[in-house]
Amino acid sequence: MINKKEKLEKNFRRFSLNKLNLKRTIYGVFFMLTVGLISGCEDFLVKDPTFIAKENYFKTAADANTALAGVYDILGREQTFAGQNVSHYTLSDEGFYARTATTGVFVYNFDAANNDIANLWRLLYEGIERANILIERIDQVDMDATEKAAIKGEAKFLRAFYYFSLVSDFGDVPLRIIPTPSVNNVDVPRAPQREVYNFIVTEMEEAESMVKTATQIGFGGRVSKSAVRGLLAKVNLKMAGAPLNDPSRYAEALKWARKIVFPDSGPVEHSLNPNFKQIFTNLASDRYDVRECIWEVECFGNNLGTFEGGRFGNTVGLANNDDAMGFSFGFINANAKLYNSYGATDTRRDWTIASYRYNYNTINGVPKMRDSTFWTGAEIYNRNTGKYRRSYEVVNPRNKNYTPINFPMLRYSDVLLMLAEAETEVNGLTAVGRTALKQVRDRANASDVTTLVSGPEELKLLIKNERFLELAFEGNRKFDLIRWGIFVSTMNQLGSDIQANAPAAFKYASNAGRNITSRNNLFPIPLRETSLNKAATQNPGW
Repeated sequence: MINKKEKLEKNFRRFSLNKLNLKRTIYGVFFMLTVGLISGCEDFLVKDPTFIAKENYFKTAADANTALAGVYDILGREQTFAGQNVSHYTLSDEGFYARTATTGVFVYNFDAANNDIANLWRLLYEGIERANILIERIDQVDMDATEKAAIKGEAKFLRAFYYFSLVSDFGDVPLRIIPTPSVNNVDVPRAPQREVYNFIVTEMEEAESMVKTATQIGFGGRVSKSAVRGLLAKVNLKMAGAPLNDPSRYAEALKWARKIVFPDSGPVEHSLNPNFKQIFTNLASDRYDVRECIWEVECFGNNLGTFEGGRFGNTVGLANNDDAMGFSFGFINANAKLYNSYGATDTRRDWTIASYRYNYNTINGVPKMRDSTFWTGAEIYNRNTGKYRRSYEVVNPRNKNYTPINFPMLRYSDVLLMLAEAETEVNGLTAVGRTALKQVRDRANASDVTTLVSGPEELKLLIKNERFLELAFEGNRKFDLIRWGIFVSTMNQLGSDIQANAPAAFKYASNAGRNITSRNNLFPIPLRETSLNKAATQNPGW
């Protein structure tokens, strides 16, 4: 297990630049490169000698690494994968936004003018534009060929991943694979989803042969072969389900998941952390465990110095009013459906769903945490999500709104469950599928349900339920429900159940489920985009 701070000081993560200076470098470089690519304004170059023209950049390995950091940077924005991905965009039947809000993405009552949706779209395309520039320019860089290939492979993968996020959320999207040539050339029609998915698969497969192994990298903040293989399994499972409904992709998903669990050559690099709780305490306390956490979104520091934090633990976390101990809004609570789905011996329940709340003393008008009190059996809807707990942070002083907690983009248990699903779809009821499911449940001390399975359809249902239990509040559930074609029906049923059975004070938790219709299988194309891009059309129902 590797200490994050040590790795930061020695390795890729910020390319020997502190986060603050790096972000300034990234923004400056990419603004200047973009302006240079679009305008080619010689007068401006003469007047501003600090301007970096595209002809003068991407000459050294340091240039290439800084540019790659800029592509990665989009992952760590709070509006993308360091916060709102879980608190806004992917809320499903795991929990609810624990405020009595009646409008917003988190309750599925918004329109195409919503600013959160516009920011998600903008930032994903910003990452794509940065990748396009790097991919176009890196061949001219004088550096080690292996290192150059790895950088190019990571950029290609990240570009494909951003497109995967876009096509999953928005459906047909403009496919921009070269740097934007002109500010006057923005009318780009939306490419059909299949075309976008085919591009994603091709790019990721090319990247898989170029990037380094997880063992060579040694930590989860950089894209490895395992990360690429795991995402290829996920992409192909999505293609097998809605909306493409191409069952031939199950075999591809199985192929890529097997390359992680049963590698064709080389060592087995990944395994389950024997302690479910330890996965998340590692994420909070700046320690890597690349055997379980294959790919992580990097956050570090307290935003009071030179590093930039994320929002996990602060927005999605255990509510805490004591700033010194790690303030948290506790915006997301679990619901009775998730809580009651765990078996009596399943150790995941009380870590995924916080079983207690904090108590305080008020000293000079400031709340100071005193102790904690366990929730009663009747207080299920009161419970915050528990995976991201600020009490394990090691960076002091703690920032009120930002944390160093990394986000798990891909865990080994996810790969095992993807393997089990694809294996069962392709080969029916086999020992491979049952064993993969059993491994995940055994780690949680959950009962062995595989001994009762009599056929493949029954096993598929168990695998689907296991993804619900294992990966709650990690941004997977909504994605799964949509690809299985049951998002709307599941959420509508949840809304009805909560309205009928939740305590009066929490009946508002039904808002999201009751608001959802078929249009919510996709987000709207942002009004900002349709206003500027005259070739863009709107999704049905929006």
